[in-house]
Amino acid sequence: MKLNADIVIVGSGASGGVLAATLAEKTDKKIILLEKGGYYEGSSIEQEELKVRHLFAERGTRGTKDGSMPVRGGQCVGGGTTVNVALCFDPIESVWKKWKSEYGLDQYSFSSKANDYDISGLNMPNALEDIRKRINIHKPPDDMINDNNRLFSKGCKAEGVSFKKFELNIKNCFECGFCAMGCKYDRKMGTMITYIADAIKNGVQVIHNFDVQKIKFSGKNQNKKASYIQGNIVKAHKHSLPNKYRDGSVTISAGLIIVAAGAVESPSLLARSKHPDPNDAIGRGLVIHPSLPIIGIQDKEIVNYRGITGSMYSDHFYESDGFYFECLFGHPIYAAGMVPGFGYDHFENILNYKRTNGFGVMLVDTPVKNNRVKWNNFLKKPEIFYRVSEDDKKRLRIAAKKGVEMMFGSGAKKVMLPSEESIGPLSRPTFNKRSESKYCEKLNFLPHQTQLTSAHCQSTVSMGEDHELGILNSRCESKYIKNLIVCDSSSFPNSCGANPMVSIMTMARYQGIRIAGELARYDL
Repeated sequence: MKLNADIVIVGSGASGGVLAATLAEKTDKKIILLEKGGYYEGSSIEQEELKVRHLFAERGTRGTKDGSMPVRGGQCVGGGTTVNVALCFDPIESVWKKWKSEYGLDQYSFSSKANDYDISGLNMPNALEDIRKRINIHKPPDDMINDNNRLFSKGCKAEGVSFKKFELNIKNCFECGFCAMGCKYDRKMGTMITYIADAIKNGVQVIHNFDVQKIKFSGKNQNKKASYIQGNIVKAHKHSLPNKYRDGSVTISAGLIIVAAGAVESPSLLARSKHPDPNDAIGRGLVIHPSLPIIGIQDKEIVNYRGITGSMYSDHFYESDGFYFECLFGHPIYAAGMVPGFGYDHFENILNYKRTNGFGVMLVDTPVKNNRVKWNNFLKKPEIFYRVSEDDKKRLRIAAKKGVEMMFGSGAKKVMLPSEESIGPLSRPTFNKRSESKYCEKLNFLPHQTQLTSAHCQSTVSMGEDHELGILNSRCESKYIKNLIVCDSSSFPNSCGANPMVSIMTMARYQGIRIAGELARYDL
Protein backbone atom coordinates (compact mmCIF):
# COMPACT_ATOMS: atom_id res chain seq x y z
CA MET A 1 0.00 0.00 0.00
CA LYS A 2 1.21 3.50 -0.83
CA LEU A 3 0.24 6.71 0.94
CA ASN A 4 1.46 10.25 0.65
CA ALA A 5 1.63 13.30 2.90
CA ASP A 6 3.30 16.65 3.18
CA ILE A 7 4.63 15.84 6.65
CA VAL A 8 5.10 12.48 8.36
CA ILE A 9 5.81 12.33 12.10
CA VAL A 10 7.20 9.11 13.59
CA GLY A 11 6.18 8.73 17.24
CA SER A 12 3.17 10.07 19.16
CA GLY A 13 4.62 10.78 22.60
CA ALA A 14 5.60 14.01 24.32
CA SER A 15 7.12 15.39 21.13
CA GLY A 16 5.22 13.78 18.25
CA GLY A 17 1.79 14.56 19.64
CA VAL A 18 2.64 18.22 20.22
CA LEU A 19 4.29 18.56 16.80
CA ALA A 20 1.27 17.06 15.04
CA ALA A 21 -1.19 19.39 16.77
CA THR A 22 0.99 22.48 16.33
CA LEU A 23 1.60 21.90 12.61
CA ALA A 24 -2.06 21.12 12.01
CA GLU A 25 -3.01 24.30 13.87
CA LYS A 26 -0.50 26.52 12.05
CA THR A 27 -0.54 25.06 8.51
CA ASP A 28 -2.91 23.48 6.00
CA LYS A 29 -0.52 20.62 5.18
CA LYS A 30 -1.46 16.95 5.03
CA ILE A 31 0.03 15.32 8.12
CA ILE A 32 0.32 11.64 9.05
CA LEU A 33 1.27 10.66 12.61
CA LEU A 34 2.71 7.17 13.07
CA GLU A 35 2.81 5.15 16.31
CA LYS A 36 4.43 1.75 16.78
CA GLY A 37 2.09 0.76 19.63
CA GLY A 38 -1.66 0.54 19.92
CA TYR A 39 -4.34 3.16 20.47
CA TYR A 40 -5.92 2.53 23.87
CA GLU A 41 -8.83 4.45 25.28
CA GLY A 42 -8.81 4.86 29.04
CA SER A 43 -11.77 2.55 29.51
CA SER A 44 -9.77 -0.36 28.02
CA ILE A 45 -6.91 -0.06 30.53
CA GLU A 46 -6.88 -2.72 33.25
CA GLN A 47 -5.49 -1.80 36.66
CA GLU A 48 -3.33 -4.88 37.07
CA GLU A 49 0.44 -4.80 36.49
CA LEU A 50 0.62 -7.89 34.28
CA LYS A 51 -2.31 -6.77 32.14
CA VAL A 52 -0.82 -3.46 30.96
CA ARG A 53 2.47 -4.71 29.55
CA HIS A 54 1.26 -3.93 26.03
CA LEU A 55 1.49 -0.21 26.87
CA PHE A 56 5.30 -0.44 27.18
CA ALA A 57 8.22 -0.93 24.83
CA GLU A 58 9.18 -4.60 24.58
CA ARG A 59 6.19 -5.36 26.81
CA GLY A 60 7.91 -3.79 29.78
CA THR A 61 11.05 -5.95 29.54
CA ARG A 62 13.37 -3.37 27.96
CA GLY A 63 16.63 -2.93 29.83
CA THR A 64 20.36 -2.55 29.42
CA LYS A 65 22.29 -5.07 27.32
CA ASP A 66 23.73 -6.77 30.40
CA GLY A 67 20.29 -7.08 31.98
CA SER A 68 21.29 -5.08 35.03
CA MET A 69 18.90 -2.14 34.69
CA PRO A 70 15.27 -1.92 33.48
CA VAL A 71 14.57 0.98 31.14
CA ARG A 72 10.86 1.86 31.03
CA GLY A 73 9.31 3.52 28.02
CA GLY A 74 5.82 3.83 26.63
CA GLN A 75 4.82 2.24 23.32
CA CYS A 76 1.28 3.33 22.62
CA VAL A 77 -0.50 6.42 21.37
CA GLY A 78 0.70 9.12 23.75
CA GLY A 79 3.97 7.27 24.44
CA GLY A 80 5.52 8.03 27.80
CA THR A 81 2.86 10.63 28.58
CA THR A 82 0.32 7.79 28.76
CA VAL A 83 2.25 5.68 31.27
CA ASN A 84 4.25 8.18 33.33
CA VAL A 85 3.21 9.44 36.77
CA ALA A 86 2.40 13.01 35.62
CA LEU A 87 5.41 14.75 37.21
CA CYS A 88 6.15 18.10 35.56
CA PHE A 89 9.35 20.15 35.63
CA ASP A 90 9.64 23.31 33.57
CA PRO A 91 12.75 23.50 31.36
CA ILE A 92 15.69 24.55 33.53
CA GLU A 93 16.86 27.84 32.10
CA SER A 94 20.47 27.42 33.28
CA VAL A 95 20.73 24.09 31.41
CA TRP A 96 19.50 25.57 28.14
CA LYS A 97 21.79 28.58 28.51
CA LYS A 98 24.71 26.17 28.95
CA TRP A 99 23.64 24.39 25.77
CA LYS A 100 23.73 27.74 23.99
CA SER A 101 27.27 28.50 25.12
CA GLU A 102 28.73 24.98 24.76
CA TYR A 103 26.90 23.62 21.72
CA GLY A 104 25.99 26.72 19.73
CA LEU A 105 22.23 26.43 20.26
CA ASP A 106 21.76 30.20 20.11
CA GLN A 107 18.13 30.40 19.11
CA TYR A 108 16.53 28.89 22.21
CA SER A 109 15.77 32.14 24.00
CA PHE A 110 14.29 32.56 27.45
CA SER A 111 13.50 36.18 26.71
CA SER A 112 9.77 36.69 26.35
CA LYS A 113 10.48 39.55 23.93
CA ALA A 114 12.63 37.49 21.55
CA ASN A 115 11.68 36.55 17.99
CA ASP A 116 13.80 33.48 17.46
CA TYR A 117 14.57 32.75 13.81
CA ASP A 118 12.85 36.11 13.18
CA ILE A 119 9.48 34.45 13.72
CA SER A 120 7.03 36.63 15.63
CA GLY A 121 6.28 35.34 19.13
CA LEU A 122 8.65 32.40 18.89
CA ASN A 123 10.60 31.82 22.08
CA MET A 124 10.80 29.25 24.85
CA PRO A 125 8.64 31.09 27.44
CA ASN A 126 5.73 31.37 25.00
CA ALA A 127 6.04 27.71 23.99
CA LEU A 128 6.15 26.66 27.66
CA GLU A 129 3.08 28.73 28.51
CA ASP A 130 1.14 27.01 25.72
CA ILE A 131 2.13 23.58 27.06
CA ARG A 132 1.31 24.42 30.68
CA LYS A 133 -2.17 25.61 29.77
CA ARG A 134 -3.04 22.74 27.45
CA ILE A 135 -2.01 19.92 29.79
CA ASN A 136 -3.25 21.67 32.95
CA ILE A 137 -0.01 21.79 34.95
CA HIS A 138 -0.60 22.71 38.59
CA LYS A 139 0.22 21.75 42.17
CA PRO A 140 -2.24 19.37 43.86
CA PRO A 141 -4.15 20.45 46.98
CA ASP A 142 -2.98 19.23 50.37
CA ASP A 143 -5.89 16.80 50.76
CA MET A 144 -4.59 14.76 47.80
CA ILE A 145 -1.25 14.03 49.48
CA ASN A 146 -1.21 10.39 50.60
CA ASP A 147 0.59 8.65 53.48
CA ASN A 148 3.74 7.89 51.50
CA ASN A 149 4.23 11.51 50.49
CA ARG A 150 3.47 12.76 54.01
CA LEU A 151 6.10 10.42 55.43
CA PHE A 152 8.60 11.68 52.86
CA SER A 153 8.04 15.27 53.99
CA LYS A 154 8.42 14.12 57.61
CA GLY A 155 11.78 12.54 56.78
CA CYS A 156 12.92 15.70 54.99
CA LYS A 157 12.01 17.85 57.99
CA ALA A 158 13.84 15.51 60.36
CA GLU A 159 17.07 15.89 58.36
CA GLY A 160 16.75 19.58 57.51
CA VAL A 161 16.18 18.87 53.81
CA SER A 162 13.96 21.27 51.89
CA PHE A 163 11.07 19.79 49.91
CA LYS A 164 8.33 20.91 47.53
CA LYS A 165 5.10 19.83 45.93
CA PHE A 166 5.32 18.44 42.43
CA GLU A 167 3.47 20.11 39.63
CA LEU A 168 1.30 17.55 37.81
CA ASN A 169 -0.58 17.42 34.50
CA ILE A 170 -3.83 16.04 35.88
CA LYS A 171 -7.45 17.22 35.87
CA ASN A 172 -10.13 16.13 38.34
CA CYS A 173 -7.96 13.22 39.48
CA PHE A 174 -9.77 10.17 40.91
CA GLU A 175 -6.76 9.38 43.13
CA CYS A 176 -6.83 5.72 42.15
CA GLY A 177 -3.03 5.42 42.35
CA PHE A 178 -2.49 3.68 38.99
CA CYS A 179 -0.91 6.55 37.03
CA ALA A 180 2.04 4.44 35.85
CA MET A 181 -0.30 1.97 34.15
CA GLY A 182 -2.15 4.51 32.06
CA CYS A 183 -5.12 6.50 33.34
CA LYS A 184 -8.32 4.48 33.12
CA TYR A 185 -10.39 7.63 33.71
CA ASP A 186 -8.62 10.00 31.26
CA ARG A 187 -7.70 12.38 34.06
CA LYS A 188 -3.97 12.50 33.21
CA MET A 189 -3.47 15.12 30.51
CA GLY A 190 -1.07 13.19 28.28
CA THR A 191 -0.77 13.88 24.58
CA MET A 192 -3.35 11.23 23.63
CA ILE A 193 -6.26 13.16 25.14
CA THR A 194 -4.87 16.66 24.57
CA TYR A 195 -2.62 17.40 21.61
CA ILE A 196 -3.38 14.28 19.58
CA ALA A 197 -7.10 14.87 20.05
CA ASP A 198 -6.51 18.44 18.82
CA ALA A 199 -4.48 17.15 15.86
CA ILE A 200 -7.21 14.73 14.79
CA LYS A 201 -9.82 17.50 14.93
CA ASN A 202 -7.59 19.50 12.55
CA GLY A 203 -7.27 16.69 10.05
CA VAL A 204 -4.15 14.77 11.14
CA GLN A 205 -4.31 11.10 10.24
CA VAL A 206 -3.08 8.79 13.03
CA ILE A 207 -1.90 5.31 12.02
CA HIS A 208 -1.09 3.15 15.04
CA ASN A 209 0.59 -0.26 15.21
CA PHE A 210 2.87 1.07 12.47
CA ASP A 211 6.38 -0.38 12.69
CA VAL A 212 8.66 1.98 10.75
CA GLN A 213 11.47 0.00 9.15
CA LYS A 214 13.45 2.63 7.26
CA ILE A 215 13.55 6.17 6.04
CA LYS A 216 14.55 6.19 2.39
CA PHE A 217 16.62 8.97 0.87
CA SER A 218 16.74 10.38 -2.64
CA GLY A 219 19.53 12.34 -4.34
CA LYS A 220 23.28 12.13 -3.81
CA ASN A 221 25.97 13.67 -1.62
CA GLN A 222 24.98 17.18 -0.44
CA ASN A 223 21.56 16.84 -2.05
CA LYS A 224 20.42 13.75 -0.18
CA LYS A 225 16.86 14.21 0.99
CA ALA A 226 14.43 12.24 3.15
CA SER A 227 11.72 11.12 0.73
CA TYR A 228 9.59 8.33 2.12
CA ILE A 229 8.94 5.89 4.95
CA GLN A 230 8.88 2.12 4.66
CA GLY A 231 7.11 0.11 7.32
CA ASN A 232 4.47 -2.40 8.30
CA ILE A 233 1.09 -2.17 9.95
CA VAL A 234 1.04 -5.04 12.46
CA LYS A 235 -1.81 -6.78 14.22
CA ALA A 236 -3.26 -4.62 16.98
CA HIS A 237 -3.69 -5.74 20.60
CA LYS A 238 -7.20 -6.83 21.46
CA HIS A 239 -7.82 -3.69 23.55
CA SER A 240 -6.55 -1.28 20.90
CA LEU A 241 -8.84 0.72 18.66
CA PRO A 242 -8.96 -0.77 15.16
CA ASN A 243 -6.74 0.65 12.44
CA LYS A 244 -8.18 2.25 9.35
CA TYR A 245 -5.84 0.16 7.21
CA ARG A 246 -5.34 -3.61 7.10
CA ASP A 247 -2.12 -5.25 8.22
CA GLY A 248 0.76 -5.28 5.75
CA SER A 249 3.61 -3.30 4.24
CA VAL A 250 3.17 0.43 3.64
CA THR A 251 5.20 3.10 1.88
CA ILE A 252 4.51 6.75 2.73
CA SER A 253 6.06 9.51 0.63
CA ALA A 254 6.49 12.89 2.31
CA GLY A 255 8.02 16.31 1.77
CA LEU A 256 9.23 16.50 5.39
CA ILE A 257 9.92 13.61 7.78
CA ILE A 258 10.09 14.26 11.53
CA VAL A 259 11.43 11.53 13.82
CA ALA A 260 10.05 11.79 17.35
CA ALA A 261 10.32 8.18 18.50
CA GLY A 262 12.38 8.78 21.67
CA ALA A 263 16.00 8.33 22.66
CA VAL A 264 16.02 4.55 22.05
CA GLU A 265 13.95 4.20 18.89
CA SER A 266 15.07 7.38 17.08
CA PRO A 267 18.78 6.47 16.82
CA SER A 268 17.75 2.90 15.97
CA LEU A 269 15.67 4.15 13.04
CA LEU A 270 18.51 6.36 11.78
CA ALA A 271 20.92 3.41 12.01
CA ARG A 272 18.55 1.09 10.11
CA SER A 273 18.12 3.80 7.48
CA LYS A 274 21.91 4.11 7.06
CA HIS A 275 21.89 7.80 7.95
CA PRO A 276 25.41 9.23 7.44
CA ASP A 277 27.43 9.00 10.65
CA PRO A 278 31.04 10.04 10.01
CA ASN A 279 31.87 10.46 13.72
CA ASP A 280 30.11 7.29 14.92
CA ALA A 281 27.85 9.58 16.93
CA ILE A 282 24.37 8.12 16.41
CA GLY A 283 23.20 6.56 19.65
CA ARG A 284 26.20 7.79 21.69
CA GLY A 285 26.15 10.00 24.79
CA LEU A 286 23.10 8.31 26.31
CA VAL A 287 21.95 9.64 29.69
CA ILE A 288 19.14 7.90 31.56
CA HIS A 289 18.76 9.48 35.05
CA PRO A 290 19.55 6.29 36.99
CA SER A 291 17.32 5.97 40.03
CA LEU A 292 17.87 4.18 43.35
CA PRO A 293 14.83 3.27 45.49
CA ILE A 294 14.96 3.86 49.26
CA ILE A 295 12.55 1.51 51.05
CA GLY A 296 11.25 1.82 54.61
CA ILE A 297 9.06 -0.35 56.83
CA GLN A 298 6.90 1.55 59.27
CA ASP A 299 5.38 0.23 62.51
CA LYS A 300 1.79 0.58 61.27
CA GLU A 301 -0.17 0.15 58.05
CA ILE A 302 -0.12 3.05 55.62
CA VAL A 303 -2.01 3.74 52.40
CA ASN A 304 0.35 4.31 49.48
CA TYR A 305 -1.50 2.77 46.58
CA ARG A 306 -4.32 5.32 46.67
CA GLY A 307 -4.11 9.04 46.05
CA ILE A 308 -1.54 10.74 43.88
CA THR A 309 1.48 8.48 43.44
CA GLY A 310 3.99 11.31 43.61
CA SER A 311 3.17 14.72 45.04
CA MET A 312 6.37 15.64 46.96
CA TYR A 313 10.04 15.92 45.97
CA SER A 314 13.27 17.59 47.02
CA ASP A 315 15.76 19.46 44.85
CA HIS A 316 17.85 20.34 47.93
CA PHE A 317 20.92 18.60 46.48
CA TYR A 318 20.44 19.44 42.81
CA GLU A 319 22.89 22.34 42.65
CA SER A 320 25.51 20.77 44.93
CA ASP A 321 25.42 17.11 43.91
CA GLY A 322 23.11 16.78 40.93
CA PHE A 323 20.35 14.58 42.31
CA TYR A 324 16.73 14.74 43.41
CA PHE A 325 14.66 12.80 45.88
CA GLU A 326 11.28 11.98 44.32
CA CYS A 327 8.45 10.41 46.25
CA LEU A 328 7.05 7.44 44.33
CA PHE A 329 5.66 4.04 45.19
CA GLY A 330 5.57 0.69 43.43
CA HIS A 331 2.70 -1.74 43.09
CA PRO A 332 3.33 -5.30 44.36
CA ILE A 333 5.14 -6.82 41.36
CA TYR A 334 7.42 -3.82 40.90
CA ALA A 335 7.98 -3.64 44.66
CA ALA A 336 8.92 -7.31 44.77
CA GLY A 337 11.68 -6.62 42.25
CA MET A 338 13.08 -3.78 44.34
CA VAL A 339 12.98 -5.37 47.81
CA PRO A 340 16.28 -7.15 48.61
CA GLY A 341 16.80 -10.62 49.99
CA PHE A 342 16.39 -14.26 48.97
CA GLY A 343 13.98 -16.92 50.10
CA TYR A 344 12.42 -16.30 53.48
CA ASP A 345 14.10 -12.90 53.90
CA HIS A 346 12.50 -11.64 50.71
CA PHE A 347 9.18 -13.23 51.62
CA GLU A 348 9.21 -11.52 55.01
CA ASN A 349 9.91 -8.14 53.45
CA ILE A 350 7.04 -8.56 50.98
CA LEU A 351 4.70 -9.55 53.80
CA ASN A 352 5.33 -6.07 55.17
CA TYR A 353 4.06 -4.44 51.97
CA LYS A 354 1.19 -2.65 53.70
CA ARG A 355 3.66 -1.06 56.13
CA THR A 356 6.15 -0.13 53.43
CA ASN A 357 6.87 3.35 52.10
CA GLY A 358 9.39 4.53 49.57
CA PHE A 359 11.01 7.27 47.58
CA GLY A 360 13.80 7.34 45.06
CA VAL A 361 17.06 9.05 44.24
CA MET A 362 17.09 10.40 40.68
CA LEU A 363 20.60 11.23 39.50
CA VAL A 364 21.34 13.68 36.70
CA ASP A 365 24.03 11.52 35.14
CA THR A 366 27.16 12.57 33.32
CA PRO A 367 27.31 11.93 29.55
CA VAL A 368 29.74 9.16 28.65
CA LYS A 369 30.55 8.46 25.01
CA ASN A 370 30.43 4.68 25.42
CA ASN A 371 26.96 4.79 26.98
CA ARG A 372 24.84 4.35 23.91
CA VAL A 373 21.95 2.83 22.00
CA LYS A 374 22.91 0.51 19.16
CA TRP A 375 20.64 -1.20 16.68
CA ASN A 376 21.14 -4.98 16.51
CA ASN A 377 20.13 -6.00 13.02
CA PHE A 378 20.32 -9.72 13.85
CA LEU A 379 17.97 -9.49 16.83
CA LYS A 380 15.91 -6.73 15.16
CA LYS A 381 15.90 -4.67 18.34
CA PRO A 382 17.84 -1.83 19.97
CA GLU A 383 20.49 -2.60 22.56
CA ILE A 384 21.25 -0.23 25.43
CA PHE A 385 24.81 -0.13 26.71
CA TYR A 386 25.17 1.72 30.01
CA ARG A 387 27.59 1.87 32.93
CA VAL A 388 27.46 4.30 35.83
CA SER A 389 30.57 6.49 35.78
CA GLU A 390 32.87 6.68 38.80
CA ASP A 391 31.90 10.30 39.42
CA ASP A 392 28.23 9.37 39.28
CA LYS A 393 28.82 6.52 41.76
CA LYS A 394 30.29 9.03 44.24
CA ARG A 395 27.17 11.16 43.97
CA LEU A 396 24.89 8.14 44.29
CA ARG A 397 26.66 7.16 47.52
CA ILE A 398 25.99 10.61 48.96
CA ALA A 399 22.36 10.30 47.90
CA ALA A 400 21.96 6.79 49.31
CA LYS A 401 23.41 7.79 52.70
CA LYS A 402 21.20 10.86 52.94
CA GLY A 403 18.17 8.91 51.73
CA VAL A 404 18.63 6.26 54.42
CA GLU A 405 18.86 8.97 57.08
CA MET A 406 15.71 10.63 55.75
CA MET A 407 13.83 7.33 55.73
CA PHE A 408 14.75 6.73 59.37
CA GLY A 409 13.67 10.31 60.01
CA SER A 410 10.23 9.45 58.58
CA GLY A 411 9.78 6.94 61.40
CA ALA A 412 10.82 3.77 59.56
CA LYS A 413 11.90 0.91 61.81
CA LYS A 414 13.81 -0.77 59.02
CA VAL A 415 15.38 0.71 55.88
CA MET A 416 16.40 -1.22 52.78
CA LEU A 417 18.11 -0.55 49.49
CA PRO A 418 17.60 -2.83 46.46
CA SER A 419 21.07 -4.29 46.80
CA GLU A 420 22.90 -7.46 47.70
CA GLU A 421 26.37 -5.92 47.81
CA SER A 422 28.50 -6.77 50.79
CA ILE A 423 28.91 -3.46 52.57
CA GLY A 424 30.39 -4.07 55.97
CA PRO A 425 29.15 -6.56 58.51
CA LEU A 426 25.67 -6.73 56.97
CA SER A 427 24.82 -9.26 54.30
CA ARG A 428 22.90 -6.61 52.44
CA PRO A 429 22.01 -2.95 53.00
CA THR A 430 19.34 -3.52 55.64
CA PHE A 431 19.90 -0.90 58.30
CA ASN A 432 18.48 -1.08 61.79
CA LYS A 433 19.85 2.10 63.22
CA ARG A 434 20.78 5.48 61.84
CA SER A 435 24.54 5.13 62.31
CA GLU A 436 24.66 2.23 59.90
CA SER A 437 23.82 4.50 56.97
CA LYS A 438 27.59 5.03 56.77
CA TYR A 439 27.81 1.68 54.97
CA CYS A 440 26.28 3.36 51.93
CA GLU A 441 29.70 4.89 51.41
CA LYS A 442 30.96 1.45 50.36
CA LEU A 443 28.33 0.80 47.71
CA ASN A 444 29.80 0.24 44.25
CA PHE A 445 26.48 -0.10 42.36
CA LEU A 446 27.52 -3.37 40.82
CA PRO A 447 25.37 -4.76 38.00
CA HIS A 448 22.95 -7.45 39.20
CA GLN A 449 23.79 -6.67 42.82
CA THR A 450 22.39 -3.18 43.24
CA GLN A 451 19.19 -2.45 41.35
CA LEU A 452 18.98 0.90 39.60
CA THR A 453 16.08 1.83 37.34
CA SER A 454 15.51 4.30 34.53
CA ALA A 455 12.73 5.92 32.52
CA HIS A 456 14.35 9.13 31.17
CA CYS A 457 16.51 8.23 28.18
CA GLN A 458 17.99 11.28 26.42
CA SER A 459 20.78 12.56 24.18
CA THR A 460 21.37 9.92 21.52
CA VAL A 461 20.89 12.04 18.36
CA SER A 462 22.23 15.27 19.71
CA MET A 463 21.79 18.84 18.57
CA GLY A 464 25.00 20.80 18.41
CA GLU A 465 26.47 23.28 15.97
CA ASP A 466 29.80 22.80 17.77
CA HIS A 467 29.51 19.34 19.30
CA GLU A 468 31.55 16.20 18.51
CA LEU A 469 28.42 14.08 18.74
CA GLY A 470 26.15 16.67 17.11
CA ILE A 471 24.08 15.01 14.38
CA LEU A 472 21.57 17.87 14.27
CA ASN A 473 21.71 21.65 14.02
CA SER A 474 19.78 24.00 16.31
CA ARG A 475 16.63 23.53 14.20
CA CYS A 476 16.77 19.77 15.00
CA GLU A 477 17.56 19.21 11.31
CA SER A 478 19.94 16.51 10.21
CA LYS A 479 23.28 17.99 9.14
CA TYR A 480 23.55 15.36 6.40
CA ILE A 481 20.03 14.73 5.07
CA LYS A 482 17.69 17.46 3.86
CA ASN A 483 14.10 17.59 5.09
CA LEU A 484 14.81 15.24 8.00
CA ILE A 485 14.20 16.47 11.54
CA VAL A 486 14.74 14.61 14.82
CA CYS A 487 12.88 16.30 17.65
CA ASP A 488 12.51 14.46 20.95
CA SER A 489 14.57 13.62 24.05
CA SER A 490 17.27 12.16 21.81
CA SER A 491 17.92 15.67 20.47
CA PHE A 492 19.12 17.06 23.82
CA PRO A 493 22.93 17.51 23.90
CA ASN A 494 22.90 15.99 27.40
CA SER A 495 20.51 15.71 30.34
CA CYS A 496 17.84 18.39 30.56
CA GLY A 497 18.40 18.29 34.33
CA ALA A 498 15.03 16.97 35.53
CA ASN A 499 12.11 14.75 34.53
CA PRO A 500 12.11 15.54 30.80
CA MET A 501 8.46 15.47 29.66
CA VAL A 502 7.73 19.21 29.80
CA SER A 503 11.13 20.08 28.30
CA ILE A 504 10.41 17.70 25.39
CA MET A 505 6.93 19.11 24.87
CA THR A 506 8.16 22.71 25.06
CA MET A 507 10.85 22.05 22.46
CA ALA A 508 8.28 20.32 20.23
CA ARG A 509 5.88 23.26 20.49
CA TYR A 510 8.77 25.65 19.78
CA GLN A 511 9.98 23.69 16.75
CA GLY A 512 6.45 23.15 15.47
CA ILE A 513 5.84 26.89 15.38
CA ARG A 514 9.27 27.38 13.81
CA ILE A 515 8.63 24.78 11.07
CA ALA A 516 5.23 26.33 10.30
CA GLY A 517 6.96 29.70 9.90
CA GLU A 518 9.67 28.27 7.64
CA LEU A 519 7.73 25.96 5.30
CA ALA A 520 9.57 27.36 2.32
CA ARG A 521 12.79 26.00 3.83
CA TYR A 522 11.43 22.52 3.10
CA ASP A 523 9.76 23.36 -0.23
CA LEU A 524 6.34 22.77 1.34
